[in-house]
Amino acid sequence: MVSMTEKHFPYLTQSEHRGDYKQTTTGEQTVRVAIVEAHLLICMALQRVIGSFPLVQVSACLSQVQDILALCQRGEEDVLILGSSLTVTDCLECIKMVQQAHVSPGIIVIQQQLCPETTFPLLKSGIQGLLGEDASEKDLARAIAAVAAGSTFIGQRARAILDASFSHVPQHFTEREMQVLPLLRLGTSNFRIAQQLGLKEKTVEKHLTHIYEKLHIRSRTEAILRLQLLHI
Repeated sequence: MVSMTEKHFPYLTQSEHRGDYKQTTTGEQTVRVAIVEAHLLICMALQRVIGSFPLVQVSACLSQVQDILALCQRGEEDVLILGSSLTVTDCLECIKMVQQAHVSPGIIVIQQQLCPETTFPLLKSGIQGLLGEDASEKDLARAIAAVAAGSTFIGQRARAILDASFSHVPQHFTEREMQVLPLLRLGTSNFRIAQQLGLKEKTVEKHLTHIYEKLHIRSRTEAILRLQLLHI
């Protein structure tokens, strides 16, 4: 695993420069980003902003949800950004199509006027990034880097909504679950968790199922965010 340096991604902290990326012909790492945005001006603005980030390439710009099927067949993108003109219903449809196509780009959703009724369905769908109307260019750069590295990035507005809903620490985690929790919080994959704890991957999946039930959640992204908020 090769780390990105500050000069390559100046917006990011040391801990955010971790992850696996596709290599350019010069050996440098690049992140391929596809944008789905129906509003032409917003799409062009996103393309300019994202294109200004070092070692990030905008590989496709789509205006219609159904076009995502062809994009999935290509399967070359590291990150998929769903723009703010898409409704939550449109975003959920896009996410479902990506998942059914068995491709695995990290998904970032940009939405205006986030509220619990929109935040939680999006997070439960399995996205890795969620940005509200308060997001800055710095937030977008960090979200792309985090999601491309297999981690998560949630904007301030969405975090505030989550924080308001998580008011107490769940009880009765088993000893083995307590060993899994800090690794899950760091975004460690099931395979790596199994390696570090000397377990089978299916055993880790079983522990995660129990953890999700105790946290009253359904997705890995929700689990990571809740553990971070609860400081577990």
